[in-house]
Amino acid sequence: MNDEGTVTYQLSFFCRSGEESGDEALDRLLDHLLESGVPLVGECLGPYEAPVAAFRLGTGRSGSDRPVADLLTLEVHVGVAEIAESVIAVSPNDEHGIWGCDLLATVTLSGDNPDWPLVDRIWAAVVSLWGAVPWDESSGFEIAAGTSQH
Repeated sequence: MNDEGTVTYQLSFFCRSGEESGDEALDRLLDHLLESGVPLVGECLGPYEAPVAAFRLGTGRSGSDRPVADLLTLEVHVGVAEIAESVIAVSPNDEHGIWGCDLLATVTLSGDNPDWPLVDRIWAAVVSLWGAVPWDESSGFEIAAGTSQH
């Protein structure tokens, strides 16, 4: 839970990207998301150090800069060394083949009206771009067996 008592859900994607910086990776991901033509609204968060970039993002209403649902946070961390601790924590014996991943993308949802369609778009984009392996705290890697939870 966050400070307001609202439940927070976090979904992580372990990827092999070859991206040089968090900003470059996030720009590439946002470009891919915008290709669908569905409007997005958001704001850049930061500044952060080069391996990290983040954006608050939501699906926009046609002709408006207002989101249709609560904004989510999309964060990327780039570099094998930068994400090694996360990789080892969720897959200590590498049974899911994520050791050596060089990008960790995290989607954080909070609020009363999560933007699940945008989560699905992000999920499809990271799989398409970087062959992402999804993980969350409640389902672990089993979340990959289905679709995003909502």
